[in-house]
Amino acid sequence: MLPSSVKVALRKNLRTYVKNMAIYDAFLAHDWRETLEKTLAWLAPMAHNMIRWQAERNFEQQQIVLKGNVLLLQTLYFADRDKTEAVICELLVGLNYICRYEQQQNALLDCSSSLDFDDCVEWQLQ
Repeated sequence: MLPSSVKVALRKNLRTYVKNMAIYDAFLAHDWRETLEKTLAWLAPMAHNMIRWQAERNFEQQQIVLKGNVLLLQTLYFADRDKTEAVICELLVGLNYICRYEQQQNALLDCSSSLDFDDCVEWQLQ
């Protein structure tokens, strides 16, 4: 469902990010969370307004009302396309980082809880 330009940018950004990061950092994951929260604080209401506007527009077209309605628009459609796609790409890269960090942490917790001390020592000595 992503536009091809976003797919290309996302592949490029994810490749460079994955090559540079073998171990995921808790501080960086926290920074990504804060960045995503700030971005979603302004992006989510705009996206919600776009969905609501589209629903109202479809409803108005079905009603065939003679009087004109003036709609206040605050949508991503009228935003700067390049900037919008860059922000969406950044969000997806950040979500990818956070998900991979959480997977790594869960794997470490599973490993530590499933092995007893002797098994851990043997595994580290190999």
